[in-house]
Amino acid sequence: MTAGALLRKTREEKRISIRQAADDTKITSRHLQAIEDDNYLVFPGETYALGFLASYAVYLDVDPEHVKRLYKGSQLTETETPLHELMQPTVQISDYVEKFAKPLIIIPVAVIVIAGIVMLVSHLSSDKQTVTPGNEAASNTVTGFTKNSNTVPEVESDHVKLQPGRPSPQIIKKGRAISFSVQNTEVFLVLRDIISDEKTGNYKVELEVYPGRKKYTLKEEEPIDLEDPAIPRKFKATLSGVTANNAKIVIDLGEEVQPAEGENQTEVRVSNPDNFLIRLEGTLTGDTYIEAFVDGKPVKRGLVLRGTHLLWEANDSIQIKVGDAGDVNLSVNGKPEVFGKKGAVANKIIRKMRDPVEQSKFKIVIKDA
Repeated sequence: MTAGALLRKTREEKRISIRQAADDTKITSRHLQAIEDDNYLVFPGETYALGFLASYAVYLDVDPEHVKRLYKGSQLTETETPLHELMQPTVQISDYVEKFAKPLIIIPVAVIVIAGIVMLVSHLSSDKQTVTPGNEAASNTVTGFTKNSNTVPEVESDHVKLQPGRPSPQIIKKGRAISFSVQNTEVFLVLRDIISDEKTGNYKVELEVYPGRKKYTLKEEEPIDLEDPAIPRKFKATLSGVTANNAKIVIDLGEEVQPAEGENQTEVRVSNPDNFLIRLEGTLTGDTYIEAFVDGKPVKRGLVLRGTHLLWEANDSIQIKVGDAGDVNLSVNGKPEVFGKKGAVANKIIRKMRDPVEQSKFKIVIKDA
């Protein structure tokens, strides 16, 4: 009997449906059906197949080690070498030498020639890369600024809106991220890895939290606090479900914390609150480096030239980083704002907060990110 047949037989004897088993084990119906059909091609690798097999066996009160032995036995049977292949004549080493001797001589010669060409081109290019006194300062400013611009992960991300005080389940794909706002700071959760314990069948995931790039390990149904100096306050994350390539993580921001006194705030009244947008507009008075995010999504990164007009609108927040705060004239919803002195790096986040009593009144809050 195969591993899949044993598990199917046990499930049917216990009168458990595939749907119920999927809900109880947090393994999709598709993967459970594949296990019972002994179709392991749907799994990305043997480690995942064994992990799912063990979890399913424990759920059905079947010895997981016995199930693994049945699985490995079936795999060996399927990969036995056919008799006609064993009876093929043996290839002699001399046959390879005769066939490949000439190419083995030609390849090293070609490699030497290509290496010489690359070195020549590199030398010529280095002679041309000179920095004039006029652009040396701008180059240094951009270089210094980009070294600190590591607050956004290199992977693709999806922006989600979370409500304070309301835990929200989010699905994150392995190798991707989600972004959301925590008290006017854009936070990214990157799902770096999904790890299965072959002995217990339990899963854990490796998270990296930006902007501080702090790493956490989440185990199933064990909430932990995520905190970092770059984030204004901590919040909770709980791993509630996992598959081979996705993790379901419940995020709880806790209650909203009101801005501290002294932060730049502007009150705005609107006739249609649902259509109210944050509007950042301005013009550059000098060449400077700018990095901007609208509702958590990057919209600009690089050196922007003098005279360029900027205009961004957002539903929730705008974050802007400027290499030289003195090189921009900006206004937020029509009100001029000064983000910093000449020569200083500015990193601001602009966010709207609705008045809990008067729904037509908002506060636009500008603070250091």
